[in-house]
Amino acid sequence: MQAFIALYGFLDLVLRAYLLATQAIIMGGVAFLTLVLSPLDGKLDAEESPIARRCLRILFWSCCASVLGEIVAVVVLTAMLVGTLQVDLAVAASADAVVSHFIAMILSGALALYARLDVGAFFKWRAGAVALALLLACAHVGVTHAASRPVASALLVTTEIVHVLAAAIWIGGIPFLLVALGMTKSGEARRLIASKFSRNAMWSVGALIAAGLLMMTRHFSDLSALYETNYGMLVSTKIVLLFGLLCFAAANLSTTRKLWRASSIPIRRLLRFSEVEVGLGLVTLFCAAALASASLPTDGGAERTSLSEITARFAPRWPSFHSPAYAELSAAQAASSVAEPGTPSPPSAADIAWAEMNHHLAGVFVVLMGFFALLERHRPTAPAVRHWPLLFLMLGGILVIRADETAWPLGPIGFFESLRDPQIVQHKVIVVLIATFAIFEITTGAAAAFLLTHYGHTEGKDEVLVAISHTPIALLGVVSASARWLEIRLSDTPAGRIGGYVWPIAFILSGLLLLLYREE
Repeated sequence: MQAFIALYGFLDLVLRAYLLATQAIIMGGVAFLTLVLSPLDGKLDAEESPIARRCLRILFWSCCASVLGEIVAVVVLTAMLVGTLQVDLAVAASADAVVSHFIAMILSGALALYARLDVGAFFKWRAGAVALALLLACAHVGVTHAASRPVASALLVTTEIVHVLAAAIWIGGIPFLLVALGMTKSGEARRLIASKFSRNAMWSVGALIAAGLLMMTRHFSDLSALYETNYGMLVSTKIVLLFGLLCFAAANLSTTRKLWRASSIPIRRLLRFSEVEVGLGLVTLFCAAALASASLPTDGGAERTSLSEITARFAPRWPSFHSPAYAELSAAQAASSVAEPGTPSPPSAADIAWAEMNHHLAGVFVVLMGFFALLERHRPTAPAVRHWPLLFLMLGGILVIRADETAWPLGPIGFFESLRDPQIVQHKVIVVLIATFAIFEITTGAAAAFLLTHYGHTEGKDEVLVAISHTPIALLGVVSASARWLEIRLSDTPAGRIGGYVWPIAFILSGLLLLLYREE
Protein backbone atom coordinates (compact mmCIF):
# COMPACT_ATOMS: atom_id res chain seq x y z
CA MET A 1 0.00 0.00 0.00
CA GLN A 2 2.85 2.40 0.80
CA ALA A 3 4.30 1.85 -2.67
CA PHE A 4 0.91 2.57 -4.21
CA ILE A 5 0.49 5.78 -2.18
CA ALA A 6 3.98 6.95 -3.23
CA LEU A 7 3.07 6.43 -6.88
CA TYR A 8 -0.45 7.87 -6.59
CA GLY A 9 0.52 11.41 -7.65
CA PHE A 10 1.86 10.18 -10.98
CA LEU A 11 -1.12 7.88 -11.56
CA ASP A 12 -3.50 10.73 -10.74
CA LEU A 13 -1.78 12.98 -13.29
CA VAL A 14 -1.96 10.38 -16.05
CA LEU A 15 -5.60 9.55 -15.26
CA ARG A 16 -6.61 13.21 -15.19
CA ALA A 17 -4.95 13.83 -18.55
CA TYR A 18 -6.55 10.70 -20.03
CA LEU A 19 -10.02 11.64 -18.79
CA LEU A 20 -9.63 15.24 -19.93
CA ALA A 21 -8.73 14.04 -23.42
CA THR A 22 -11.53 11.46 -23.74
CA GLN A 23 -14.17 13.77 -22.30
CA ALA A 24 -13.04 16.67 -24.48
CA ILE A 25 -13.56 14.43 -27.51
CA ILE A 26 -16.98 13.36 -26.18
CA MET A 27 -18.18 16.93 -25.62
CA GLY A 28 -16.54 18.08 -28.85
CA GLY A 29 -18.25 15.26 -30.74
CA VAL A 30 -21.68 16.09 -29.36
CA ALA A 31 -21.09 19.75 -30.24
CA PHE A 32 -19.91 18.88 -33.75
CA LEU A 33 -22.90 16.66 -34.44
CA THR A 34 -25.32 19.20 -32.94
CA LEU A 35 -23.86 22.52 -34.10
CA VAL A 36 -22.23 21.53 -37.40
CA LEU A 37 -23.84 18.47 -38.95
CA SER A 38 -27.38 18.87 -37.65
CA PRO A 39 -27.89 22.40 -39.12
CA LEU A 40 -26.63 21.04 -42.45
CA ASP A 41 -29.27 18.31 -42.47
CA GLY A 42 -30.38 17.85 -46.07
CA LYS A 43 -27.59 20.05 -47.52
CA LEU A 44 -24.86 17.41 -47.83
CA ASP A 45 -26.84 15.01 -50.00
CA ALA A 46 -25.63 11.39 -49.90
CA GLU A 47 -22.44 12.23 -47.98
CA GLU A 48 -24.21 13.38 -44.84
CA SER A 49 -25.29 10.04 -43.39
CA PRO A 50 -21.90 8.23 -43.68
CA ILE A 51 -20.13 11.21 -42.07
CA ALA A 52 -22.58 11.31 -39.16
CA ARG A 53 -22.33 7.54 -38.70
CA ARG A 54 -18.54 7.73 -38.54
CA CYS A 55 -18.73 10.57 -36.03
CA LEU A 56 -21.17 8.60 -33.88
CA ARG A 57 -18.79 5.64 -33.95
CA ILE A 58 -15.91 7.82 -32.72
CA LEU A 59 -18.21 9.26 -30.05
CA PHE A 60 -19.20 5.77 -28.91
CA TRP A 61 -15.63 4.52 -28.49
CA SER A 62 -14.62 7.76 -26.77
CA CYS A 63 -17.46 7.23 -24.28
CA CYS A 64 -16.30 3.66 -23.69
CA ALA A 65 -12.75 4.88 -23.09
CA SER A 66 -14.06 7.47 -20.65
CA VAL A 67 -16.12 4.88 -18.75
CA LEU A 68 -13.05 2.67 -18.42
CA GLY A 69 -10.93 5.60 -17.21
CA GLU A 70 -13.55 6.65 -14.67
CA ILE A 71 -13.75 3.12 -13.26
CA VAL A 72 -9.97 3.09 -12.80
CA ALA A 73 -10.07 6.60 -11.26
CA VAL A 74 -12.77 5.54 -8.77
CA VAL A 75 -10.81 2.44 -7.74
CA VAL A 76 -7.47 4.27 -7.49
CA LEU A 77 -8.83 7.26 -5.56
CA THR A 78 -10.85 5.10 -3.18
CA ALA A 79 -7.82 2.91 -2.47
CA MET A 80 -5.69 5.98 -1.81
CA LEU A 81 -8.23 7.44 0.64
CA VAL A 82 -8.54 4.13 2.49
CA GLY A 83 -4.77 3.77 2.69
CA THR A 84 -3.95 7.33 3.78
CA LEU A 85 -6.93 8.27 5.95
CA GLN A 86 -7.57 4.79 7.39
CA VAL A 87 -11.31 5.08 6.75
CA ASP A 88 -13.89 2.50 5.77
CA LEU A 89 -14.47 1.73 2.12
CA ALA A 90 -17.98 3.23 2.29
CA VAL A 91 -16.65 6.50 3.71
CA ALA A 92 -13.92 6.73 1.06
CA ALA A 93 -16.42 5.95 -1.71
CA SER A 94 -18.64 8.83 -0.53
CA ALA A 95 -15.90 11.47 -0.96
CA ASP A 96 -16.88 14.29 -3.32
CA ALA A 97 -14.14 13.52 -5.85
CA VAL A 98 -15.06 9.83 -5.96
CA VAL A 99 -18.73 10.70 -6.43
CA SER A 100 -17.82 13.10 -9.25
CA HIS A 101 -15.90 10.34 -11.03
CA PHE A 102 -18.79 7.93 -10.53
CA ILE A 103 -21.30 10.43 -11.95
CA ALA A 104 -19.01 11.08 -14.93
CA MET A 105 -18.85 7.32 -15.53
CA ILE A 106 -22.67 7.08 -15.63
CA LEU A 107 -22.96 10.09 -17.94
CA SER A 108 -20.32 8.71 -20.30
CA GLY A 109 -22.16 5.39 -20.37
CA ALA A 110 -25.45 7.14 -21.15
CA LEU A 111 -23.80 9.07 -24.00
CA ALA A 112 -22.39 5.79 -25.31
CA LEU A 113 -25.96 4.50 -25.59
CA TYR A 114 -26.93 7.72 -27.39
CA ALA A 115 -24.09 7.16 -29.86
CA ARG A 116 -25.54 3.76 -30.77
CA LEU A 117 -28.68 5.41 -32.17
CA ASP A 118 -29.04 5.77 -35.91
CA VAL A 119 -28.32 9.18 -37.40
CA GLY A 120 -31.93 10.28 -37.71
CA ALA A 121 -32.79 9.32 -34.13
CA PHE A 122 -29.70 11.07 -32.75
CA PHE A 123 -30.52 14.31 -34.54
CA LYS A 124 -34.13 14.05 -33.37
CA TRP A 125 -33.13 13.53 -29.72
CA ARG A 126 -29.94 15.60 -29.80
CA ALA A 127 -31.15 17.84 -26.96
CA GLY A 128 -30.74 14.91 -24.59
CA ALA A 129 -27.15 14.33 -25.75
CA VAL A 130 -26.39 18.04 -25.25
CA ALA A 131 -27.81 17.90 -21.71
CA LEU A 132 -25.70 14.84 -20.87
CA ALA A 133 -22.58 16.53 -22.27
CA LEU A 134 -23.25 19.63 -20.15
CA LEU A 135 -23.68 17.46 -17.06
CA LEU A 136 -20.42 15.67 -17.93
CA ALA A 137 -18.63 19.03 -17.92
CA CYS A 138 -20.15 19.80 -14.52
CA ALA A 139 -19.03 16.41 -13.17
CA HIS A 140 -15.48 17.08 -14.38
CA VAL A 141 -15.43 20.44 -12.62
CA GLY A 142 -16.24 18.54 -9.42
CA VAL A 143 -12.59 17.41 -9.23
CA THR A 144 -11.02 20.81 -9.98
CA HIS A 145 -9.89 23.69 -7.76
CA ALA A 146 -13.12 25.60 -8.46
CA ALA A 147 -15.31 23.04 -6.67
CA SER A 148 -12.80 21.84 -4.07
CA ARG A 149 -12.52 25.17 -2.24
CA PRO A 150 -13.67 25.24 1.42
CA VAL A 151 -16.44 27.57 0.23
CA ALA A 152 -17.10 26.98 -3.45
CA SER A 153 -17.67 30.10 -5.53
CA ALA A 154 -20.60 29.88 -7.93
CA LEU A 155 -18.82 32.30 -10.26
CA LEU A 156 -15.63 30.22 -10.33
CA VAL A 157 -17.52 26.96 -10.83
CA THR A 158 -19.51 28.46 -13.71
CA THR A 159 -16.37 29.94 -15.23
CA GLU A 160 -14.60 26.57 -15.02
CA ILE A 161 -17.53 24.87 -16.76
CA VAL A 162 -17.43 27.45 -19.55
CA HIS A 163 -13.66 26.99 -19.82
CA VAL A 164 -13.99 23.20 -20.12
CA LEU A 165 -16.84 23.36 -22.64
CA ALA A 166 -15.09 25.97 -24.81
CA ALA A 167 -11.90 23.89 -24.95
CA ALA A 168 -13.90 20.75 -25.78
CA ILE A 169 -15.95 22.37 -28.57
CA TRP A 170 -12.75 23.67 -30.18
CA ILE A 171 -10.04 21.05 -29.56
CA GLY A 172 -12.34 18.08 -29.01
CA GLY A 173 -14.25 18.87 -32.18
CA ILE A 174 -11.20 18.89 -34.47
CA PRO A 175 -10.97 15.06 -34.83
CA PHE A 176 -14.57 15.05 -36.05
CA LEU A 177 -13.79 17.91 -38.44
CA LEU A 178 -10.88 15.89 -39.87
CA VAL A 179 -13.14 12.87 -40.36
CA ALA A 180 -15.90 14.93 -42.00
CA LEU A 181 -13.60 16.78 -44.38
CA GLY A 182 -11.69 13.60 -45.20
CA MET A 183 -14.91 11.82 -46.20
CA THR A 184 -16.33 14.74 -48.16
CA LYS A 185 -15.64 14.94 -51.90
CA SER A 186 -17.84 17.90 -52.74
CA GLY A 187 -16.23 21.33 -52.51
CA GLU A 188 -19.56 22.85 -51.52
CA ALA A 189 -19.97 20.38 -48.65
CA ARG A 190 -16.43 21.07 -47.45
CA ARG A 191 -17.13 24.78 -47.48
CA LEU A 192 -20.28 24.36 -45.40
CA ILE A 193 -18.65 22.06 -42.83
CA ALA A 194 -15.43 24.08 -42.47
CA SER A 195 -17.18 27.43 -42.20
CA LYS A 196 -19.72 26.15 -39.67
CA PHE A 197 -17.02 24.62 -37.46
CA SER A 198 -14.82 27.71 -37.82
CA ARG A 199 -17.61 29.97 -36.58
CA ASN A 200 -18.22 27.76 -33.54
CA ALA A 201 -14.49 27.53 -32.85
CA MET A 202 -14.09 31.32 -32.86
CA TRP A 203 -16.84 31.71 -30.26
CA SER A 204 -15.21 28.94 -28.22
CA VAL A 205 -11.79 30.59 -28.34
CA GLY A 206 -13.31 33.85 -27.12
CA ALA A 207 -15.08 32.11 -24.24
CA LEU A 208 -11.97 30.08 -23.41
CA ILE A 209 -9.77 33.17 -23.13
CA ALA A 210 -12.35 35.18 -21.19
CA ALA A 211 -12.92 32.34 -18.70
CA GLY A 212 -9.18 31.80 -18.33
CA LEU A 213 -8.53 35.47 -17.59
CA LEU A 214 -11.32 35.54 -15.01
CA MET A 215 -9.91 32.49 -13.23
CA MET A 216 -6.45 34.05 -13.24
CA THR A 217 -7.77 37.11 -11.43
CA ARG A 218 -9.13 34.82 -8.71
CA HIS A 219 -6.19 32.41 -8.46
CA PHE A 220 -3.31 34.91 -8.68
CA SER A 221 -2.67 37.69 -6.20
CA ASP A 222 -0.08 39.24 -8.54
CA LEU A 223 1.42 38.54 -11.97
CA SER A 224 4.78 37.56 -10.49
CA ALA A 225 3.15 34.29 -9.40
CA LEU A 226 3.20 33.28 -13.07
CA TYR A 227 6.90 32.52 -12.75
CA GLU A 228 7.43 32.28 -8.98
CA THR A 229 5.20 29.23 -8.36
CA ASN A 230 4.72 25.81 -9.89
CA TYR A 231 1.05 26.57 -10.60
CA GLY A 232 2.03 29.81 -12.30
CA MET A 233 4.63 28.05 -14.46
CA LEU A 234 2.00 25.59 -15.67
CA VAL A 235 -0.41 28.43 -16.45
CA SER A 236 2.36 30.29 -18.31
CA THR A 237 3.04 27.12 -20.30
CA LYS A 238 -0.65 26.82 -21.16
CA ILE A 239 -0.62 30.42 -22.39
CA VAL A 240 2.35 29.71 -24.69
CA LEU A 241 0.68 26.55 -26.02
CA LEU A 242 -2.56 28.48 -26.55
CA PHE A 243 -0.64 31.03 -28.60
CA GLY A 244 0.68 28.21 -30.79
CA LEU A 245 -2.82 26.80 -31.18
CA LEU A 246 -4.15 30.21 -32.17
CA CYS A 247 -1.44 30.58 -34.84
CA PHE A 248 -2.51 27.34 -36.52
CA ALA A 249 -6.18 28.21 -36.03
CA ALA A 250 -5.63 31.59 -37.71
CA ALA A 251 -3.95 29.88 -40.68
CA ASN A 252 -6.89 27.48 -40.96
CA LEU A 253 -9.35 30.37 -40.71
CA SER A 254 -7.60 31.98 -43.67
CA THR A 255 -8.00 28.76 -45.66
CA THR A 256 -11.67 28.53 -44.67
CA ARG A 257 -12.33 32.05 -45.93
CA LYS A 258 -10.66 31.21 -49.23
CA LEU A 259 -12.76 28.05 -49.38
CA TRP A 260 -15.88 30.16 -48.99
CA ARG A 261 -14.88 32.28 -51.98
CA ALA A 262 -13.82 29.31 -54.12
CA SER A 263 -14.98 25.87 -52.98
CA SER A 264 -12.54 24.10 -55.31
CA ILE A 265 -9.36 25.15 -53.50
CA PRO A 266 -7.36 22.30 -51.87
CA ILE A 267 -7.73 21.77 -48.13
CA ARG A 268 -4.69 19.58 -47.53
CA ARG A 269 -2.88 22.25 -45.51
CA LEU A 270 -6.00 22.85 -43.40
CA LEU A 271 -6.19 19.13 -42.56
CA ARG A 272 -2.52 18.87 -41.61
CA PHE A 273 -2.57 22.04 -39.53
CA SER A 274 -5.65 20.68 -37.76
CA GLU A 275 -3.72 17.51 -36.94
CA VAL A 276 -1.03 19.65 -35.29
CA GLU A 277 -3.76 21.48 -33.37
CA VAL A 278 -4.92 18.15 -31.95
CA GLY A 279 -1.37 17.36 -30.79
CA LEU A 280 -0.90 20.77 -29.20
CA GLY A 281 -4.33 20.47 -27.60
CA LEU A 282 -3.40 17.14 -26.01
CA VAL A 283 -0.21 18.61 -24.54
CA THR A 284 -2.27 21.54 -23.21
CA LEU A 285 -4.70 19.11 -21.58
CA PHE A 286 -1.74 17.37 -19.95
CA CYS A 287 -0.75 20.72 -18.41
CA ALA A 288 -4.35 21.30 -17.32
CA ALA A 289 -4.32 17.91 -15.57
CA ALA A 290 -1.15 18.90 -13.70
CA LEU A 291 -2.75 22.20 -12.66
CA ALA A 292 -5.49 20.35 -10.81
CA SER A 293 -2.87 18.84 -8.48
CA ALA A 294 -0.82 22.02 -7.90
CA SER A 295 -1.39 24.40 -5.01
CA LEU A 296 -2.98 27.73 -5.89
CA PRO A 297 -0.73 30.78 -5.39
CA THR A 298 -3.46 32.43 -3.32
CA ASP A 299 -3.53 29.49 -0.88
CA GLY A 300 0.08 29.89 0.19
CA GLY A 301 0.58 26.12 0.14
CA ALA A 302 3.69 26.32 -2.00
CA GLU A 303 6.95 28.18 -1.63
CA ARG A 304 7.63 31.04 -4.01
CA THR A 305 10.92 31.81 -5.63
CA SER A 306 11.97 35.35 -6.51
CA LEU A 307 13.21 37.14 -9.59
CA SER A 308 16.66 37.58 -8.02
CA GLU A 309 16.89 33.83 -7.33
CA ILE A 310 15.82 33.06 -10.87
CA THR A 311 18.38 35.50 -12.30
CA ALA A 312 21.15 34.03 -10.14
CA ARG A 313 20.25 30.45 -11.11
CA PHE A 314 20.21 31.16 -14.84
CA ALA A 315 23.28 33.35 -15.14
CA PRO A 316 25.25 31.87 -18.11
CA ARG A 317 28.09 29.51 -17.17
CA TRP A 318 30.26 27.17 -19.20
CA PRO A 319 29.02 23.57 -19.09
CA SER A 320 30.92 21.09 -16.96
CA PHE A 321 31.72 17.58 -18.13
CA HIS A 322 33.33 16.50 -14.88
CA SER A 323 31.41 13.66 -13.28
CA PRO A 324 32.11 12.75 -9.66
CA ALA A 325 32.73 9.10 -8.84
CA TYR A 326 29.62 7.20 -7.85
CA ALA A 327 31.10 6.59 -4.39
CA GLU A 328 30.96 10.35 -3.73
CA LEU A 329 27.18 10.54 -4.21
CA SER A 330 24.71 10.63 -1.34
CA ALA A 331 23.08 7.48 -2.68
CA ALA A 332 26.31 5.53 -2.30
CA GLN A 333 27.29 7.00 1.04
CA ALA A 334 23.90 6.48 2.67
CA ALA A 335 22.64 3.40 0.86
CA SER A 336 21.46 1.76 4.04
CA SER A 337 19.25 4.75 4.89
CA VAL A 338 17.37 4.76 1.60
CA ALA A 339 14.29 2.95 2.83
CA GLU A 340 11.67 4.65 0.72
CA PRO A 341 12.27 5.93 -2.80
CA GLY A 342 11.33 9.53 -3.26
CA THR A 343 12.20 10.56 0.33
CA PRO A 344 13.59 14.10 -0.13
CA SER A 345 17.11 14.86 1.11
CA PRO A 346 19.35 17.88 0.51
CA PRO A 347 21.59 17.19 -2.50
CA SER A 348 25.32 17.28 -1.95
CA ALA A 349 27.81 19.07 -4.21
CA ALA A 350 28.58 15.71 -5.85
CA ASP A 351 24.86 15.05 -6.45
CA ILE A 352 24.50 18.44 -8.14
CA ALA A 353 27.59 17.89 -10.30
CA TRP A 354 26.27 14.45 -11.31
CA ALA A 355 22.87 15.87 -12.34
CA GLU A 356 24.43 18.77 -14.26
CA MET A 357 26.74 16.36 -16.06
CA ASN A 358 23.69 14.33 -17.17
CA HIS A 359 22.04 17.42 -18.67
CA HIS A 360 25.23 18.71 -20.31
CA LEU A 361 25.98 15.33 -21.86
CA ALA A 362 22.42 15.12 -23.17
CA GLY A 363 22.86 18.63 -24.58
CA VAL A 364 25.86 17.51 -26.64
CA PHE A 365 23.84 14.65 -28.16
CA VAL A 366 20.81 16.85 -28.89
CA VAL A 367 22.93 19.57 -30.54
CA LEU A 368 24.66 16.94 -32.69
CA MET A 369 21.33 15.42 -33.71
CA GLY A 370 19.93 18.79 -34.74
CA PHE A 371 23.11 19.63 -36.64
CA PHE A 372 23.16 16.29 -38.49
CA ALA A 373 19.43 16.59 -39.29
CA LEU A 374 20.09 19.99 -40.88
CA LEU A 375 23.08 18.61 -42.75
CA GLU A 376 20.94 15.75 -44.06
CA ARG A 377 18.76 18.22 -45.94
CA HIS A 378 21.79 19.34 -47.95
CA ARG A 379 23.69 16.03 -48.21
CA PRO A 380 21.03 13.31 -47.95
CA THR A 381 23.30 10.63 -49.43
CA ALA A 382 25.97 10.78 -46.70
CA PRO A 383 25.57 7.54 -44.65
CA ALA A 384 26.74 9.02 -41.34
CA VAL A 385 24.30 11.90 -41.66
CA ARG A 386 21.40 9.73 -42.77
CA HIS A 387 21.50 7.58 -39.62
CA TRP A 388 21.57 10.42 -37.08
CA PRO A 389 18.45 9.09 -35.20
CA LEU A 390 20.66 6.27 -33.83
CA LEU A 391 22.16 8.88 -31.52
CA PHE A 392 18.89 8.69 -29.61
CA LEU A 393 19.61 5.06 -28.75
CA MET A 394 23.01 6.06 -27.36
CA LEU A 395 21.47 8.91 -25.37
CA GLY A 396 18.77 6.59 -24.03
CA GLY A 397 21.39 4.07 -22.96
CA ILE A 398 23.40 6.71 -21.09
CA LEU A 399 20.30 8.01 -19.31
CA VAL A 400 19.24 4.51 -18.28
CA ILE A 401 22.53 4.24 -16.40
CA ARG A 402 22.92 7.77 -15.05
CA ALA A 403 19.47 9.37 -14.76
CA ASP A 404 18.59 7.92 -11.33
CA GLU A 405 21.71 7.27 -9.29
CA THR A 406 19.74 5.80 -6.36
CA ALA A 407 18.20 3.06 -8.52
CA TRP A 408 19.31 0.14 -10.67
CA PRO A 409 21.75 -0.30 -12.36
CA LEU A 410 24.03 1.90 -10.21
CA GLY A 411 22.07 2.47 -7.00
CA PRO A 412 21.00 0.15 -4.18
CA ILE A 413 17.29 0.28 -5.13
CA GLY A 414 16.20 -2.52 -7.47
CA PHE A 415 14.47 -1.88 -10.79
CA PHE A 416 10.97 -2.88 -9.71
CA GLU A 417 11.36 -1.30 -6.29
CA SER A 418 12.33 2.00 -7.94
CA LEU A 419 8.99 2.08 -9.76
CA ARG A 420 7.41 3.23 -6.49
CA ASP A 421 8.99 6.65 -7.02
CA PRO A 422 6.92 8.76 -9.48
CA GLN A 423 9.91 10.86 -10.49
CA ILE A 424 11.96 7.77 -11.37
CA VAL A 425 8.96 6.35 -13.26
CA GLN A 426 8.71 9.54 -15.31
CA HIS A 427 12.46 9.40 -16.00
CA LYS A 428 12.08 5.88 -17.35
CA VAL A 429 9.05 6.84 -19.48
CA ILE A 430 10.99 9.75 -20.96
CA VAL A 431 13.98 7.48 -21.67
CA VAL A 432 11.73 5.01 -23.49
CA LEU A 433 10.21 7.83 -25.55
CA ILE A 434 13.69 9.17 -26.37
CA ALA A 435 14.82 5.74 -27.56
CA THR A 436 11.60 5.32 -29.56
CA PHE A 437 12.36 8.58 -31.35
CA ALA A 438 15.05 6.68 -33.27
CA ILE A 439 12.19 4.82 -34.96
CA PHE A 440 9.34 7.34 -34.92
CA GLU A 441 10.36 10.93 -34.30
CA ILE A 442 6.97 12.30 -33.25
CA THR A 443 7.25 10.66 -29.83
CA THR A 444 9.31 13.68 -28.81
CA GLY A 445 5.97 15.47 -28.34
CA ALA A 446 4.93 12.91 -25.72
CA ALA A 447 8.31 13.21 -24.02
CA ALA A 448 7.89 16.99 -23.96
CA ALA A 449 4.45 16.65 -22.35
CA PHE A 450 5.93 14.53 -19.54
CA LEU A 451 8.82 16.97 -19.16
CA LEU A 452 6.41 19.89 -18.74
CA THR A 453 4.83 18.22 -15.71
CA HIS A 454 7.86 16.31 -14.45
CA TYR A 455 8.62 18.60 -11.51
CA GLY A 456 6.52 20.33 -8.87
CA HIS A 457 5.98 17.29 -6.63
CA THR A 458 7.23 19.01 -3.47
CA GLU A 459 5.94 22.55 -4.22
CA GLY A 460 9.35 23.87 -3.06
CA LYS A 461 11.16 26.81 -4.62
CA ASP A 462 13.95 24.54 -5.91
CA GLU A 463 11.30 22.60 -7.84
CA VAL A 464 10.07 25.86 -9.38
CA LEU A 465 13.59 26.79 -10.45
CA VAL A 466 14.10 23.38 -12.04
CA ALA A 467 10.71 23.66 -13.75
CA ILE A 468 11.66 27.07 -15.17
CA SER A 469 14.79 25.55 -16.70
CA HIS A 470 12.97 22.51 -18.12
CA THR A 471 9.88 24.27 -19.48
CA PRO A 472 11.62 26.03 -22.43
CA ILE A 473 13.27 22.72 -23.36
CA ALA A 474 9.90 20.95 -23.27
CA LEU A 475 8.24 23.69 -25.33
CA LEU A 476 11.01 23.42 -27.91
CA GLY A 477 10.26 19.68 -27.95
CA VAL A 478 6.64 20.48 -28.78
CA VAL A 479 7.83 22.80 -31.57
CA SER A 480 10.11 20.03 -32.87
CA ALA A 481 7.31 17.46 -32.91
CA SER A 482 4.88 19.83 -34.64
CA ALA A 483 7.39 20.92 -37.28
CA ARG A 484 8.51 17.35 -37.92
CA TRP A 485 4.87 16.28 -38.38
CA LEU A 486 4.36 19.02 -40.94
CA GLU A 487 7.56 18.05 -42.74
CA ILE A 488 6.30 14.47 -43.05
CA ARG A 489 2.69 15.29 -43.91
CA LEU A 490 3.37 18.30 -46.16
CA SER A 491 6.76 17.32 -47.55
CA ASP A 492 6.15 18.80 -51.00
CA THR A 493 4.78 22.15 -49.81
CA PRO A 494 6.38 25.34 -48.43
CA ALA A 495 4.97 24.59 -44.96
CA GLY A 496 6.61 21.17 -44.98
CA ARG A 497 9.95 22.54 -46.16
CA ILE A 498 9.88 25.23 -43.48
CA GLY A 499 9.07 22.56 -40.89
CA GLY A 500 12.10 20.59 -42.10
CA TYR A 501 14.32 23.48 -41.00
CA VAL A 502 12.39 24.51 -37.89
CA TRP A 503 12.54 21.24 -35.98
CA PRO A 504 16.34 20.68 -36.23
CA ILE A 505 16.90 24.29 -35.16
CA ALA A 506 14.56 23.71 -32.21
CA PHE A 507 16.63 20.63 -31.37
CA ILE A 508 19.83 22.64 -31.40
CA LEU A 509 18.31 25.31 -29.17
CA SER A 510 17.13 22.60 -26.76
CA GLY A 511 20.64 21.19 -26.67
CA LEU A 512 22.13 24.59 -25.95
CA LEU A 513 19.71 25.08 -23.05
CA LEU A 514 20.75 21.69 -21.70
CA LEU A 515 24.40 22.72 -21.94
CA LEU A 516 23.62 25.81 -19.83
CA TYR A 517 21.61 23.85 -17.25
CA ARG A 518 22.44 24.45 -13.58
CA GLU A 519 21.09 23.13 -10.29
CA GLU A 520 22.58 25.75 -7.96
